[in-house]
Amino acid sequence: MIKKAEILCREISNVETRVNEFCAKQVPAELFRYTLNQMRTIRAVQHLTQEYPAGVQLKMLAEKLNVTPAAASEMVDTLVRKGAILRQSDPADRRAVLLQVGDSLRERFDKCEKNLHLLVANFLETLDDSEVATVMAVAEKFSNYVADSQNLPEV
Repeated sequence: MIKKAEILCREISNVETRVNEFCAKQVPAELFRYTLNQMRTIRAVQHLTQEYPAGVQLKMLAEKLNVTPAAASEMVDTLVRKGAILRQSDPADRRAVLLQVGDSLRERFDKCEKNLHLLVANFLETLDDSEVATVMAVAEKFSNYVADSQNLPEV
């Protein structure tokens, strides 16, 4: 089973690399301004603001990135200086700040995500209904399994 796990991990990594390359082709000039960790932070803010359109509090971002609030704050400070992340006061809590991705970068990420969804939809159209159901079920099971920290090996 370990050999199969190695093959699956390699295939997942290959897909991740190709998807990142696909997205990089859509926003190449912008990508060179940011480190991988900064891009990860921007993407996390982008994804969280889909659920919280008014903006994301720093604590929520830190939890999503699995870092301390202090580490998240440093990342955000740099990205604010670069214009990638915008800060605004939280009307519900004047001590808190809400974070959002800057307009032009958000538009590029939205375009990339739409194109990625189109790529995946085109792939799914190459499968029959039972294969689509299997892919969806396995992806959901794997996501849920990995999300449960009890299943993760100790490091």
